[in-house]
Amino acid sequence: MGKRDWGLVKKIGLVVLFLLVISGLSYGAVVFIRGLNEKIVESQLNDEDWLSSNVRLVKNGSLGKNIYSVSKPDAVEVFDMVYQDVIQDKLDVLLEDEYSFDDPLMIYNLYGTNTLGLNLYFTTDQESEVSYTIHVDDKDIKDFSRTLSNGEEGNLTKKHAYQLIGLIAGEKNNVTLTLKDKDGKTIDTKDFTVDLSDVVVNGEKKLKVTEGDSKEELTNGLYTMLGNDSDGQDYLALYDNDGILRMETEIIGYRAHRILFRNGKMYYSVSQTRIAEVNPLGQVTEIYRTGHYYLHHDYVFDDDGNLIVLANNTKKDTEEDCIIKIDLDTKAVTEVIDFEDMFHSYVETCELDDSNFRDEGEDGLDWLHLNSIVWLEGGDVLLSSRETSSILRVNNIEEDPELVYILSDKKIWEDTEFSKYVYDKKGDFKIQAGQHSLNYEGTSTDGVYYITFFDNNYGKSNSQPDFDYSELGIENKKPFEGTESYYYVYRVDENQKTFELVDSFSVPYSGIVSSVQPMSNGNVIVDSGTAGIFGEYDEDHHLIRQFKAKLNKYMVYRVFKYTFNDFWFEG
Repeated sequence: MGKRDWGLVKKIGLVVLFLLVISGLSYGAVVFIRGLNEKIVESQLNDEDWLSSNVRLVKNGSLGKNIYSVSKPDAVEVFDMVYQDVIQDKLDVLLEDEYSFDDPLMIYNLYGTNTLGLNLYFTTDQESEVSYTIHVDDKDIKDFSRTLSNGEEGNLTKKHAYQLIGLIAGEKNNVTLTLKDKDGKTIDTKDFTVDLSDVVVNGEKKLKVTEGDSKEELTNGLYTMLGNDSDGQDYLALYDNDGILRMETEIIGYRAHRILFRNGKMYYSVSQTRIAEVNPLGQVTEIYRTGHYYLHHDYVFDDDGNLIVLANNTKKDTEEDCIIKIDLDTKAVTEVIDFEDMFHSYVETCELDDSNFRDEGEDGLDWLHLNSIVWLEGGDVLLSSRETSSILRVNNIEEDPELVYILSDKKIWEDTEFSKYVYDKKGDFKIQAGQHSLNYEGTSTDGVYYITFFDNNYGKSNSQPDFDYSELGIENKKPFEGTESYYYVYRVDENQKTFELVDSFSVPYSGIVSSVQPMSNGNVIVDSGTAGIFGEYDEDHHLIRQFKAKLNKYMVYRVFKYTFNDFWFEG
């Protein structure tokens, strides 16, 4: 190659190098600017002035006559107190005007917590109460009727503010409001239409329903689907006794494990780190965060009204083995108990699960897997441990925790220092395995009570892979395929240190998750999570009605039934 050619090559190389440098700088600038824009957007979403300018309450003719809806950027987070304050400020401006029963202020999904809800505001000259009926033309959907609760004595007021739930997505909803006086006589009625033809929900509009052989009545209330385990949008869904979707709340992620009620508010988890406090109008009135803990599976109130939460300490190498307390007044998060300390010698015998079926965001040693908690008066708790197939009683957890007993097969705790805590099994029955969803019922005798739960009948411990559950008569080893699970009731006698099976019946198999809920009239609600099936049974355990959901991914986590009396509805 000549000098001229070599010089040309060098010139070309320099040009190429220059272009590469420029391209790199340009790309870097693009990345920098893009990141800066993302930061700006993120800061805007938490800026009250920006939100106030970009969030509006506007009349939406597509929904119906004089019905408002919220206009906001898609990225705005509903479960955020700045956003909730902005919405409330805009509502207060509208409420400066006067509204009557004939011409109420109506706002669709005002606070973003109910895609099938309509808020109503008006005043009346005399104290009265309001009932309503929702009708759609679909002949397979029955009318939905309720009397609204206003929280006043006798359920009578002149100042009315309500959230109507029960509207049907994809339908024109014909609503009839009825105004009644203190004697129950009709003062006036009003008819209007809420057109949700273009509204799309995440849950099924109607579940598959199977009638059982029982002729008993279903209990009043709404079946609350507390976890859809979706790769997409997570949500909480309420179904009526015919399996019709009547309310849906989109949450941030993970699951809403249960709904708690206290002082006119309801509480449910909206992510692994947040629990929302919501009033009857759908307004998020507070957000409680779990700090460096991940909420897992369950929560209750203690005697002082603080939240007691099963949680993961993300700063530890173990998981699902802690309980935290969230003070509702100060929002302070404190660790109540770390069971790794109490069971240290046992933990050392456990192995890390390396299977590919894991809960999101977790990679620690899951040796205990607490999945249910029952608060007993005075600071004592009942706990379900899936991984050890054990039910535990621990007393005085907020001050000086004391392990009282373990309900399990003795072989599970054999050759450990905890074998002495295992109560004697009274009678011949198959022991529970992988159980969930504890319920407590006391008796007139101190130390004697009943524990009801879902026996998954799932014989596998990932942290103790060498333990053979077939020795206990339990053959199921797969979460999604098995013979049957059970509704179980134990009678526990702390005086005799015994437990016995006093009631049971078989239900569709679910190796993991699932729930049972005894109702006051003797009926039982049972959810077989991985099967996507829940049903209501009479007191003789005959099926009244069963519902099946299409699974988004794996399971329907839990289903509890709530009346929502003295919250949305008059009891």
